[in-house]
Amino acid sequence: MFYEDKKNDYLLGFASTQQVRFEQEQALPVNPLRHQNPYGVIMVDAAADISSAMAQHPRMRVLPLTIQLQGRTILDKGLHDKRGELRELTRERLRAAQIVPPSVEGLEYRLYPNIALNADWLIYIGSMRALSNPADALQTLLLQHREEIRELRRSRGLPADLQVLCLDGGSMLAGPALQARVLVKKLDAGEPAAAVAHAATQLSVMTRQWLIPRHPGDLAAALGKLSNSTLEPWVQAASMGLNQLLNPYPALVSDANGLFCGFRAKRWRSAVAEVFSIAEQAIQDGGAEGTHLQISYDGSIRELQSWPEFNHLRERADAMQVRLHVTHMSLAGRIWASTGSISLALLQPSIREGQAPA
Repeated sequence: MFYEDKKNDYLLGFASTQQVRFEQEQALPVNPLRHQNPYGVIMVDAAADISSAMAQHPRMRVLPLTIQLQGRTILDKGLHDKRGELRELTRERLRAAQIVPPSVEGLEYRLYPNIALNADWLIYIGSMRALSNPADALQTLLLQHREEIRELRRSRGLPADLQVLCLDGGSMLAGPALQARVLVKKLDAGEPAAAVAHAATQLSVMTRQWLIPRHPGDLAAALGKLSNSTLEPWVQAASMGLNQLLNPYPALVSDANGLFCGFRAKRWRSAVAEVFSIAEQAIQDGGAEGTHLQISYDGSIRELQSWPEFNHLRERADAMQVRLHVTHMSLAGRIWASTGSISLALLQPSIREGQAPA
């Protein structure tokens, strides 16, 4: 046991100090046709549950988050090889962790100046700001170098101004990851970056996310430390009380109406099954057009795929030709939501129109 503790300490220290060159934004050739077709880049924070393939997409960037744990500072870069080293951290150790936005200096090392030349439109869609707002550091960085950026872009034959749009995705974990996936797909299909930016402003009201914490008390403690009134409905729903003792597992919901508890269940798997059933019905009622679905789980994906409730949802999605994406939960998700939790995000036009069930 002593050896394992020392090994984990080493991994934490290693992950917090290494600055690998490929993690920096690299300069890309400037396409002279970008005047006619500005190049769009989508950015999320490291709490978004994006897949390894998504993280490597040329139009995708990840803003790191800083994790403070037992006197150490770890930069979660959203890279799955690093997350793998940290995924073995126990529930007890993660309960002591806190997440804060990155420093301006840290972002400058990773992004500047090349991000200002590689993109014409930079569209950041983040986790709900009540949790963390790394976009502040990004905007400060770009503002500090505004005139220099203009000169750099002019020298490369690009329009002087880098267009930046920073949005609150209104959800967390699977939510912003799914929103980013939709936006990248639009860019890959050839939609103009300005049109994709406009579409991005509509996504939060079209997204509903469910979170079923495996350890509700851990979630209440983690979110309670943030002292943000926006999070209070979730904190109260996950805190200990008489109703919580009888039905300890809340299905926490975020959508355009805010944060609330959808229902409670006596068993965690029962809560998961009910959420999957609600999503299945929403797909049926709302139709396939514009509908997207993602599940993120802090556990074995193979185990998840063996659950009957998962297979019912997948069969419905397949029948409606709706792609169901499944990913591991981010390290930040393990801290905020508690280990072993599951998140489901549904993006559907009918949610904005008030037709989808809560």
